[in-house]
Amino acid sequence: MLEVKDLVVSYGEAAALRGVDLRVERGAVVSLIGSNGAGKSTLVKALMGMQLVGSGTVTFDGRDITHAAASERPALGIALVPEGRRLFKDMSVRDNILVGLHHRAARARAAGAIDEVLDLFPVLSSRSRQLAGTMSGGEQQMVALARALVSRPDLLVLDEPSLGLAPIVVAEVFATIERVTAAGVTVLLAEQNMQRSLELSDHGYVLADGRVVLAGTGAELLRSDRVREAYLGAR
Repeated sequence: MLEVKDLVVSYGEAAALRGVDLRVERGAVVSLIGSNGAGKSTLVKALMGMQLVGSGTVTFDGRDITHAAASERPALGIALVPEGRRLFKDMSVRDNILVGLHHRAARARAAGAIDEVLDLFPVLSSRSRQLAGTMSGGEQQMVALARALVSRPDLLVLDEPSLGLAPIVVAEVFATIERVTAAGVTVLLAEQNMQRSLELSDHGYVLADGRVVLAGTGAELLRSDRVREAYLGAR
């Protein structure tokens, strides 16, 4: 579904991505892991058209979207759950979810989707009129996921969904992501919580200094001594 080849991104003279390659197969869950500053969020922004690409290509469903505008990505079937959720906190849960239908192409494919996402997240159904800003961090992450899913994307991209959350809330967020993936949604997950993300993933890529330094199945990377020592704090 998604293929990235030799992607290079720089901030001024500083290289942020240095020839990144990755693939996401339809129906798969793929993790992009690495420490803070490894390049995960830069790669997400490049995939979403929010960051200028210096060289290399991004292909989605056979179409070169390397330089397509960010506003075109929802119409292509790509939805983002951004770092920090970025909800309208003074708007209701339901109105925040409806923001996911701002694009005409998203609205065209969304018949019945609101009911579907509320079925996926029952707590949101009972609290649809509540202001998003009054919800817990985990509940707000559910709203952000519902907002992305309401457009029925072919690919869901999540950028650091557990960042800044308490451990008990992190467990809740990953349980929510697991429900989404169980429904058959293709997911690219950029995440610092490597243990949880790899447990959930079919495949994973380890980024360091803007390069892919390791790749394999989630299980293979969890067993890797290099990953365990460098990123999981285990020997």
